[in-house]
Amino acid sequence: MNEQPISRQFFLMYALAFVGVWMAFIAPTMSGLQIRIGQIDPAHKASGLALVLGVGALLALVSNPIWGQLSDRHMGRWGRRKPFMFFGGLAGTVALFVLPLMQTVVGVVIAWSVVQLVFNAAIAALHAITSDMFPESERGKASVAVGVGGGVGTVLGIGLSAALVKTPILMFGVPALLGFIILLIFLVWYQDTPLQEAPVRAGVLKTVLDSYSFNWQQTPDFGKLLTGNFFILIGLNIITTYQVYVMSDRLGWSDAKVASMITVIYLISGASSMVANYIAGWLSDKYARYRGWIVGSALLLAGTATMFGFRPDLLILAAVLAGLAQGAENNVAYAALSLTMPDQENGGKWLGIGNMSMVLPQSIAPAVAPILLAIGNQSVNYVSLYLGAAIIAVIGAGVIMTIKKLQ
Repeated sequence: MNEQPISRQFFLMYALAFVGVWMAFIAPTMSGLQIRIGQIDPAHKASGLALVLGVGALLALVSNPIWGQLSDRHMGRWGRRKPFMFFGGLAGTVALFVLPLMQTVVGVVIAWSVVQLVFNAAIAALHAITSDMFPESERGKASVAVGVGGGVGTVLGIGLSAALVKTPILMFGVPALLGFIILLIFLVWYQDTPLQEAPVRAGVLKTVLDSYSFNWQQTPDFGKLLTGNFFILIGLNIITTYQVYVMSDRLGWSDAKVASMITVIYLISGASSMVANYIAGWLSDKYARYRGWIVGSALLLAGTATMFGFRPDLLILAAVLAGLAQGAENNVAYAALSLTMPDQENGGKWLGIGNMSMVLPQSIAPAVAPILLAIGNQSVNYVSLYLGAAIIAVIGAGVIMTIKKLQ
């Protein structure tokens, strides 16, 4: 683990890597998949979207810690992390060009599952650089790089997708290709130190099981942080996943208007998220206060969900508030994960497990949403959906309050 402060150049290049990955990978989950599923099967778009996102997120859940541990142990002249970022990003880009060619929901499920499986190799390795290169006193700064870079990448990806919404293969493929090119710039620049000592080799089954295992009794705060993040991000994913259908079903907008408005919303929420991300990262490093930021973000998220459920016309205000909540929560949560994980030597593994608490909600939210949507006499009850999201986020805040190691 590096104990030297990182340079401004390294910070900017690390943020640039997340611009590329998030441009390629996150944009489809924010609008592209919703629009494509609506085009393929408009009568069953909510359940179709739940299936696509649910299966894909489960594969991400399984693969991310495994990729993280494999990169911890990899030996080669390229270093530990770079091969996973390169080949994962390349395969994911190709898969995103193939996805829009699918003409059925099942086809989209298969294509998106491949995207999740291979792209998570790049994501796990990229996140592991936090524990490799950032000293503990600057983990908040690492989270700023992740949050700001990811925010910029998300807005750019969604903007490109909206401009190309009439041509599905370009809507998915162009952001993916440009994102991969940006990631390549980081890979050419980054000096990844090869592993000097051969790790103890284990069987495949043991490697898989070890990728998910930790002693909850010895590290209860790490487990509580995973659990709290899990609930908070279920609430967040419900809000973001179904806002496309709120615009089309409750506000009566066309696909083209929804796509362009999604760009505006994510530009606004991305800007507010980056502001909150920077402030939260700086203050959390300066005062070592983490718990209050996460709890406050969760409560703000719950209030935003409640407001949006009753007043979808206030989506701009909701975007600002949700962006503030997401930016602060993501930043401090990543820093808190790196501070509560059992050890620093296996950072890829622990951050991979930590990423599970952030990826699993992508699977759970679409599974929970149809239950919440079916409450009451309406065929699709968006009010109950967003009230449910608020309650779930508050539960997460309650769990975070019990963490002793975080102030």
